[in-house]
Parts: sequence; structure tokens; C-alpha cells
Amino acid sequence: MIDTSVILDNIKTIQNKMSAAAVRSGRNASDVQLMAVTKTKPAEVVSCLLEAGIRCFGENYPDETAGKIDAFRAQPDVRLAMIGHLQSRKAKIVADLFDEFQSLDRLEIAEKMETLCAERNRVLPVLIECNVGDEASKSGWHFEGASIPDEFLSDFEKIQKMPHLDIRGLMILPPYAEDGELNRKYFIQTRNIAAYLNEHCGAHLTELSMGTSSDYPAAIEEGATIVRIGTALVGPRDYKNKV
Repeated sequence: MIDTSVILDNIKTIQNKMSAAAVRSGRNASDVQLMAVTKTKPAEVVSCLLEAGIRCFGENYPDETAGKIDAFRAQPDVRLAMIGHLQSRKAKIVADLFDEFQSLDRLEIAEKMETLCAERNRVLPVLIECNVGDEASKSGWHFEGASIPDEFLSDFEKIQKMPHLDIRGLMILPPYAEDGELNRKYFIQTRNIAAYLNEHCGAHLTELSMGTSSDYPAAIEEGATIVRIGTALVGPRDYKNKV
């Protein structure tokens, strides 16, 4: 059962913390977008969030999203992003249903999405996923320390030349830490990577999708433009609903 009052209270608490973090970093609260992560949550939760004014959503599982797409499209101004690892065989769902792809994690899937988007005559906004924690269990281009790998730069250049993919920024999912301060170094690193790409690679990156329920204030202080909030907003994941 969905407790609307709890979700409304969660939204208020999160937005207050977001505003405070933005002020501490000399930014406006409007500079940062709250993305509701609704993986494993039913369509009723999506509808509740829409009623509360949330318009930016992140989903991890294409099949699950397809099953509740009508809920997302109940409002015309919803921004629906794919934020999980994408299997090649599920790429058509993303090309058909999603407004953007925030977890572009390898050249192979970029080439697949370029082909699909060309067939659909659409340009898909994408964020490049950087594995700044160099974790074997996570997707994205791996970074060891502060250096930028040559392989990443080579692949980035190739993706830049794909006319149906519009690189808007970077996305990270750093190691989990209950103390968000422990991830500050990764947020700074990501901001620096984006700055390097803008200065030296002809990029025009404006989006940094970084920060989740445990560390989003620190992420905002270090330049996040999108924070992806699930548990703190709608409660723990319920994997029995996963498709």
C-alpha cells in the first residue's frame, strides 16, 4: 500500500536538503534536478509522484518500464531516463520509450543505439557512465585514480561523431558509503573529467548525474546537476516486482 503522505514528506525533506546544498556551493536550487528512481516500484507510485509534481524519473529495467509506461506518459512533460546497465537485446525498448540514456557504458552499446536511433530518425540525449571507483561489479569506463584513460578518450571521440547520440554529460555511481563525505572525491573527479573533455575534446557537457540517497548533498556541493533518489524518496526496492 502506498502512503502518499510519507512520499510527500520525503519530497519536502529531500528538496530542502538539495536547496541547502546548492546554497552552500553558491548555486541556485533550480540548477539541480531531482530524479525519482522508481525501479521495482509499481505504476501507482509513479502516479503518486506525478501528483506531487515530480517530472523527472530514472528506471533501470527496460521490460519493467514498458509495463508501466502509461503511468509515465500520463503527463506530457515527463523526462524518463534509462539509468541502468543496458543489455543489447533490450536496446530497442530504450530507443522507443525513453527520453534519454544516462548509463551509456561502452562503445558497443553506443554503436547499437546509434543504429536504432538512426532508424527511428531521432537524436537521443546520452550521458557517459564513468566507473570512477574502478569497481569490477559496475559498468562504465574504468578510471584508476585521477588520470583519464586513453581508451576512454578514444571511445569518447568515436561517440562524439555519432549524429544520433547527443552527449550531454557524465553519470557515475561511486562505491556505496553511508557517509556521503567519503564519495566527495569521486564527485570532484567527475567534475574535473567533464571540464577536461570540454576544454580539450570539443565537448559541451553540462550535465553531471551523480549523487543518490546516501550522498546527494555532497554531490550537489561538487557540481551535480541531477541527483538520482530512490530509497530516501519511495522506500527500499521491492525486487519481487522486477521484470
